[in-house]
Amino acid sequence: MRASLLSRSWPRPLRPDPYAWLVVAFSLFAALPLAGPGYFFDAHDAPHTIFFLTEFDAALRDGVWYPGWATDQALGYGYPTFVFYSPLAYYGAEGFHLLGAGKVAAIKWTWALATVASGLAMYACGRHLLGRQRGWLAAVVYVYMPYHLADLYVRAALAEYCAFVWMPLALLAFHRLVEEPTARQVGLAGLAYGALLMTHHVTGLAFTPLLASYVLFCLLRAKTDRPGRLARAAAALAGALLGLGVAAALLLPAFGERRFINQEQWVRASYDYALHFLHPAHLLSAAWGYAPGRPGTPGGMSFQLGAVPFLLASAAVLSAWHRPARERAPVLFFGGATALLIFLMSPLSAFLWRLLPVAALIQFPWRLLALTAVTLALLSGQGAKDQGLILVWGVVVLLASFPYTLPHNTPVPDMAEGPLLTIEFEMKYTDMRGMTAWTKEMPPDSPLVEQYRAGGPLVTAEALASGATVEMIRAGGASDELWVRSPQGTALRFYTYYFPGWRVYVDGRRLADGELRPETVYGLLTVDIPPGEHHVLLRWGDTPLRLAGKALTLGCLLLAGGLVRPWPALGKRRRL
Repeated sequence: MRASLLSRSWPRPLRPDPYAWLVVAFSLFAALPLAGPGYFFDAHDAPHTIFFLTEFDAALRDGVWYPGWATDQALGYGYPTFVFYSPLAYYGAEGFHLLGAGKVAAIKWTWALATVASGLAMYACGRHLLGRQRGWLAAVVYVYMPYHLADLYVRAALAEYCAFVWMPLALLAFHRLVEEPTARQVGLAGLAYGALLMTHHVTGLAFTPLLASYVLFCLLRAKTDRPGRLARAAAALAGALLGLGVAAALLLPAFGERRFINQEQWVRASYDYALHFLHPAHLLSAAWGYAPGRPGTPGGMSFQLGAVPFLLASAAVLSAWHRPARERAPVLFFGGATALLIFLMSPLSAFLWRLLPVAALIQFPWRLLALTAVTLALLSGQGAKDQGLILVWGVVVLLASFPYTLPHNTPVPDMAEGPLLTIEFEMKYTDMRGMTAWTKEMPPDSPLVEQYRAGGPLVTAEALASGATVEMIRAGGASDELWVRSPQGTALRFYTYYFPGWRVYVDGRRLADGELRPETVYGLLTVDIPPGEHHVLLRWGDTPLRLAGKALTLGCLLLAGGLVRPWPALGKRRRL
């Protein structure tokens, strides 16, 4: 009796799936160059992938479990990078680092894991929608989509690349939620969608309309009455809200505190979306370059859809009318979605981008190529008519894109594992020095630059009064600790941007927020210290909005975990 109850309550062990192992084998070819020496430091965001981990690691080691401040950015004045940047990929990289890998090696392990995981994620989605063989082909196409590989070996955009793992899983989770609106499926959908946002919220927000459209498509096809359809819609909405709650620690401050940074520097000049629309020639060109730049720039990155995926997807759409209605509708949906995404990447859609100012946060319309990777992969699985040739098509896809898996490796500099990489990068690329709302001029230099280069302990503050001295105790990833001695009292200026959330303690007493002020054209945090010898601690903390976001994320994670966890005493899963 007891054995019977457990067999009904707990999920059975998964049987080995040869197609899943085949996905892993094919995916490893795409990740194989990561095993070589060196790193592709000339890729667009390659230095960021390393020094973001340096900043993330420094904050974690200083006791901040959810980092917000990147202490070495802006020439050492710091920047609230992780208040606005999705952190999940860097938690993954930090895991490898804590296991003993150097920072460069940890990032490479994260790339490799994301490559294999993206293939398995698309296979899980494709297997459910198309069957094992066609799902396997969709997975191979997905891994070897040119933009997917460009995100790795040309752009080195770690967070966006890791988002490829979650898009198919979110699509699958909401598909199954509409099929079977149970509490467990609500939890899985919320976790998948929340993980996508926490991995790269720009991709997550761009993917949301496609996901919502697909849910509506599934609802219209559901074989149920009107009350049943409304119940499924309510379950899908619950899953979406749960996902937003899971990502609240990022989303609430990212949108609620944007006014505290200089937003214009990230949406103007080369970041202006109007400069990054694509023409048909960009989508069909087989040219492959590594240089950053606007579409059409000589030697620039590729924006192609991929010849083989385009051919397979076209075959699926052209043959749609000869298919049963059950198979025809998904082909037409994903075909229409692909066409719409292509339109949104073209100059013809400029009026829509102007109507939606929030779209400027995407920065580059060609980022929607990540979404076409999902739609084209699922279409490609439908495009191979003869199932006996599916393995052949998989090999063709691999061979066609394999030349795109070759990075331009460079030697790893000695400074790559430390904060000096951040400083030297910003000294070379002056437009990458972040500014807050209190920064009136971009800093051309800082008193910390030569200290970083010298390699000694940092002195991160100065006493402004005559005869006053500062003695550093330590400079951490989210705090500075020092002694201040002054016979008559002094203003103490930290070489740190003023920003909401900083706290200053003098001899253990926290100063009121109103006693902290920004000074100089750079908006440096300044406080007054009374006469005598005092212990001063500068510590990064939460604003009420950040605290509310973290509390909501924690609560939603607990709720989702409770929904997903199988409970033997409950017997069968309960439908909503």
